[in-house]
Amino acid sequence: MKKLILLSLILGNIAFGAANKKIALMMSNRSNEFFGVLEQSFVEEAKKLGYTVDVYDAANDATKQPSQVEDAIVKKSAAIVINPLNKDATEGVLNDATSRDIPVVTVDTTVEGVDLLAKIATDNEDGGKFAAEWIVKKSNINPEELTGLIHMRGIDGHTAHIARYKGFKDYLESAEAGEKWNALVEDNKKYIELTGNFAQDVAQNVLESKLSALDPKGKYIVYNENDVMAIGTIGAIQNDSRFNLENFTIIGFDGSSEGKKLVDEKKMAITVVQDFKFIGKQAAIVVDKYLKDNQSPENSEMPIEVIMYPENQNPRN
Repeated sequence: MKKLILLSLILGNIAFGAANKKIALMMSNRSNEFFGVLEQSFVEEAKKLGYTVDVYDAANDATKQPSQVEDAIVKKSAAIVINPLNKDATEGVLNDATSRDIPVVTVDTTVEGVDLLAKIATDNEDGGKFAAEWIVKKSNINPEELTGLIHMRGIDGHTAHIARYKGFKDYLESAEAGEKWNALVEDNKKYIELTGNFAQDVAQNVLESKLSALDPKGKYIVYNENDVMAIGTIGAIQNDSRFNLENFTIIGFDGSSEGKKLVDEKKMAITVVQDFKFIGKQAAIVVDKYLKDNQSPENSEMPIEVIMYPENQNPRN
């Protein structure tokens, strides 16, 4: 009898494991090239490991993600992998998921106040610093001769924006950057912050509106917190006949194919590169190890280093 009971328990666990092979992957915006790479990499690796994947798209709308998480909970997903748009919007519902023993992994961006299995992300703060280091150490730009530095911000509340903003500005305000760069950042007439919401059309529109207040003969840097906004800023400048793109040093962030193409065409100076393929694959592996072996990462925070395109512009070499 004991052997029969034990066999029943084993078969029951196997049946449960087979039935519970569904992972929810929640993307902030599937139309974004990089999130497409992340999604494809995750799905391919998850399928190799024996899972099916339900993919959700928030389409850059943070209000959609809580209901998507709730849907995954109702469907009894074995795990949730999420690229959260807003740290506040998803905290409560993700805590609900973890209270039901559904492991949660965040990718690229994260949330605080949730017991996460892992946070797998580009070190966005270091990436922002990396871009600022290039300006100070590699660009050969004299801050005293610069008319202005335009900082094109992402989505307010988005963790990637918060980190890329902080890393960039903190370095320019640091002693290492020097007094001249410190002074430029402190001058609100020269350090111009605009919000492009990580979107090409928004970035283009807000810069087009701002150009009327800028000097057509001036020299400017535009730091964009992603390549998509960089494309928009270039479009805005090219659409205004009073301005010459050669007077603008454009910086991107992501290392998208379009971003790299713009660098090759000399329209953009550099782009900070993220490895989304690695992030997607790593997320699938972390989930698999936990579900099959109850194995958690030694450190839940798993930062992925950034690189620079072109490589010869790396300010740390």
